[in-house]
Amino acid sequence: MTNGDNIGRGIVFAAATFACFSTADAAVKYLTGGYSVFQVASLTALFSFIPITILVARTGGIRTIKPRNVKGVALRAVLLMLDTLFAYFAFSRLPMANVYTLIFGAPLLVTALSPWLLKDSVGWHRWAAVVVGFIGIVIILRPGLAPMDVGYFSALGAAFVFGMAMIVTRRIGATESNGAMLVWVMGAKCVIPGVLMLLSFSFAPMSITDLALMAFAGIFVGMAHIFMVMAFRHAPAPIAAPFMYTQMLWAVFYGYIFFGDVPDGFVIAGSALVVASGLYILWRENSQG
Repeated sequence: MTNGDNIGRGIVFAAATFACFSTADAAVKYLTGGYSVFQVASLTALFSFIPITILVARTGGIRTIKPRNVKGVALRAVLLMLDTLFAYFAFSRLPMANVYTLIFGAPLLVTALSPWLLKDSVGWHRWAAVVVGFIGIVIILRPGLAPMDVGYFSALGAAFVFGMAMIVTRRIGATESNGAMLVWVMGAKCVIPGVLMLLSFSFAPMSITDLALMAFAGIFVGMAHIFMVMAFRHAPAPIAAPFMYTQMLWAVFYGYIFFGDVPDGFVIAGSALVVASGLYILWRENSQG
């Protein structure tokens, strides 16, 4: 197989990754309209173990889920669990496109903090991109011009903890297996929200249809993680990573079809700035080696 064939496969897997994540998020948005965020997060993570177990079995078995850096893997798992709770709550309050755009601010945050947390050198090009991206976020929030729904703060919280998780991943990713990082994250997403659901008495009986939709969302999340592994195996990160921004297309599509959401001019303009800034930072980082 030629290198071009490998890259082509990587592109297909990258596109499939974020299509699956977006499809699962659309199901989650619907489900959080009738069930607590804790219940949706816990059960979705539980069902995600179906495809993830297959991935672990095909890539070395149970021995691969033992982490080398237990504290680092556990911290990453907790951060991504919090990211899920914040994001799911935001989905329950806001259109998908608004939530995604704010979460796309995470790479901007990583760039802004990397001189202190990762000892990276950040030139004026990337600082300018960070400023432009944050201007885009302010445009979406439009403080003083529109009511500030609590969902916006939740989406910003998701962006913050996701950015922190990205920093932890950069610190430990080279020494940990995909299996270890996946299983610990999904375990945290299943167990901790499950306990919070029980403590808050927020469990609600589910219809067969809603339970099936919950399983659908979880399986798609698990499939997305498998496709992500395959994408980065076949294609370099600079080619695979930008496909994250295709989620905006899915958000607009699903938002309109299922929820009647149409992005306004503020969201379109702000999203354009955030996405352009993120793509520029990604390109700049890779062009600098």
